[in-house]
Amino acid sequence: MDERRLRCFLAVVDEGTVTRAAARLHVAQPSLSQTLRALERELGVVLFHRLGRGLRLSSAGHALTGPAREVLVAIEAARAAVSEVSELLRGTLHLAALATLAVDPLAGLIGRYRRAHPGIVVRVHEPESTAGVSALVRDGTCELGLTPLPVRDQNLRTVALGEQELLFVLPPGALADEDRSHQHRTVEPLAPAALRAIPLVVSPPGTSTRTLLEQALEAVGVTPRIAVETAAREAIVPLVLAGAGAALLPAPLAREAGRRGAVARAAHPRIVRRIGVVYRDNALSPAARALIELARGANGHCK
Repeated sequence: MDERRLRCFLAVVDEGTVTRAAARLHVAQPSLSQTLRALERELGVVLFHRLGRGLRLSSAGHALTGPAREVLVAIEAARAAVSEVSELLRGTLHLAALATLAVDPLAGLIGRYRRAHPGIVVRVHEPESTAGVSALVRDGTCELGLTPLPVRDQNLRTVALGEQELLFVLPPGALADEDRSHQHRTVEPLAPAALRAIPLVVSPPGTSTRTLLEQALEAVGVTPRIAVETAAREAIVPLVLAGAGAALLPAPLAREAGRRGAVARAAHPRIVRRIGVVYRDNALSPAARALIELARGANGHCK
């Protein structure tokens, strides 16, 4: 019982004769009659009583009429729903991203995406590590992932977004003597060695920011003095402001902490990470493809 047979059946019901129904459907009359007989054989019932050249609905035909109309309405609704998704009028996009990328570049990227496609709902998943981002994309939980590059997974493809700089953030008043000595010239970047005697507020081992901090300190022979280790990234800035220690944060978060009284200083040498979007090397939904294209156009927009 397919859509074509149901449309043929209802055309005969509405027109009253096979001749008029065939003209309405733009098919040959013998072909329409054959379709009706095939439907009756499939259902094992007589749908029309043949009275000379006329037709009259049987009780089985009456029973089929209402459900047949409902089926065709449902089919049209399904087509419309699929069309809306393919045309980006509605749908849902699942995206995995590290929490430290939520402000930059994720917020700007999603903002531009939503302005272009307001009918698409974006659901953001926040794994703890870059490996977690790759895993969510690889197993299909998310179509796309936002993560530092490179990604060492041959099954994933990447689109680079640019570089993100990370800054040191220290408690209010830290380095006050040094800053006063530079009050008439640009404050110099801070070398990782300056953190030798400063306690640190860090995220758990294996996280992207923790790894970058450890690498920067190791390069100058400094053993980190960890004061607080927390997975609650939203607590890091308050902890720094409360004097618990210094932290390494993406530049937008660091500058915001600076506006709240913390001391935000660039590192020397600069600490940067490349950011990109990752996705599986297979068919993507229209919503995912649209974000990939937006990401390609935003290459280099990270701050």
